[in-house]
Amino acid sequence: MSRRERAKGIAGEREVAAIFRDRGFDCDRVPNSGGLRLKGDLLGDVPAHLEVKRQETARPWLWYEQARSEAPPGVVPVVAFRRSRSPWLAIVDLEHLADLMAGAAIAEHQAVDLTEP
Repeated sequence: MSRRERAKGIAGEREVAAIFRDRGFDCDRVPNSGGLRLKGDLLGDVPAHLEVKRQETARPWLWYEQARSEAPPGVVPVVAFRRSRSPWLAIVDLEHLADLMAGAAIAEHQAVDLTEP
C-alpha cells in the first residue's frame, strides 16, 4: 500500500469517527490500524464492529466478509465506505437494519405518546 493510499485510509477513518462523535458516541480510529491485535478500524462505544473503506472501486462482498469474520460474537459488523467526492454509505446485514429501524420506530412512537395529554 502506498503512502498516499494509507493517508487516504487514515483520513477516511477520522471522517467516520467524527460522524459517530457528532451523534454522541465516543469513537476514535484504532491506532496503527491493521497492525495491532485490535480488529476493526474504529473503537469506542459504537455498538458495532466498524470497517472503513475509502476506495474508488467497491468490493462489498470482500469488505463485508472481513467485517463479519473479525466482529466479536454478538457484535454487528458494519462497513462504512465512500469514493472521492461521494457521501459515506454503509453495508449492514438487512436483518440488523430492520431491527434498528423497528427500534427507532418504537422510540419515536413512545416519544409521541409521552407528549400527548
